[in-house]
Amino acid sequence: MKPLKITLKTPIEEIQRLRSTAKIYIKRDDLNGLLISGNKARKLEYLIADAKNRNCDTIITCGPVQSNHCRTTVVFAQHFGLECHLLLRLHGKQRKIYTGNLLIDRLLGAKVHYITPAQYDRRNEIMKAYANGLSKKGKKPYIIPEGGSNEIGALGYLDCMKEMKNFIKEEKIEAVYCAVGSGGTYAGLLLGKKILNLNIDLNGIIICDTIEFFKEKIYKICETAIDKFTMGIEIGEDDINLIDGYVGEGYGIPYPAELKTISRLAKLGIILEPVYTGKAFYGMLNHVRKRKYKKVIFIHTGGIFSIFAFAKDITSAIKRTRGVGGKELRE
Repeated sequence: MKPLKITLKTPIEEIQRLRSTAKIYIKRDDLNGLLISGNKARKLEYLIADAKNRNCDTIITCGPVQSNHCRTTVVFAQHFGLECHLLLRLHGKQRKIYTGNLLIDRLLGAKVHYITPAQYDRRNEIMKAYANGLSKKGKKPYIIPEGGSNEIGALGYLDCMKEMKNFIKEEKIEAVYCAVGSGGTYAGLLLGKKILNLNIDLNGIIICDTIEFFKEKIYKICETAIDKFTMGIEIGEDDINLIDGYVGEGYGIPYPAELKTISRLAKLGIILEPVYTGKAFYGMLNHVRKRKYKKVIFIHTGGIFSIFAFAKDITSAIKRTRGVGGKELRE
């Protein structure tokens, strides 16, 4: 299947001055664009191509109110002349002032519909009903699942593993790490690892739900992709290595150790965010010490716009780690 390629190829950089027990490289998928930056863009290049091939004119997708995936989907829809409808999970009342990804969604003209957490548990059913309603109005809707995580979206991260293949072999990388929030990124990387026969550990840090939930979901995505695209490989649940213990109180709820990690990396010129990459990077640092790896790669899946929705938490972290700054300049 051919993607609609609009992202940039991303570099792999060594993180200097980190004082880690291992040499840590970072795959900068946060640099693959501006409004489309992050891991969701790789998936959407395939998903939007599928929508266009089916002559659809409207995209429907879902996510939390600060969803990176939804923001990127809106941008792709605009770029390719498609209408975009977002079903966003909202806890409590919507704030009067838009922030972060939601601000961009609104600026770009997305048709936003808020749903409750209880409704979000039935998100696939609700999106299908919503699509039926649009079809009756003459639209040709295409549903993209949460995070763009299905067998089509996963192809984007098979491509990512292909990009990293030579570097992994030349530098003798022992492990690759990524955040796991909907499963598609990990599934694509795993497909790539198997197809390319790479002798590395692939470790996913879960940022919500449970290991059991994601093992089942990732396995299903991989099996569907293998069958649909005739990949000629086999994947078992034992091939899926997931790490728990870094979710904290729940999805999108930052905690002190994570915020300290975000502040620490920012000093090195790398911006992480509290939902995915902050938790995953903190988890990776701990796991690397336990496994005694010497060389690893962290997949930076982006999300910079969501940090503005966590301004209060991040401001507090900055003040704790650097002191209350901001002296008045006097001439």
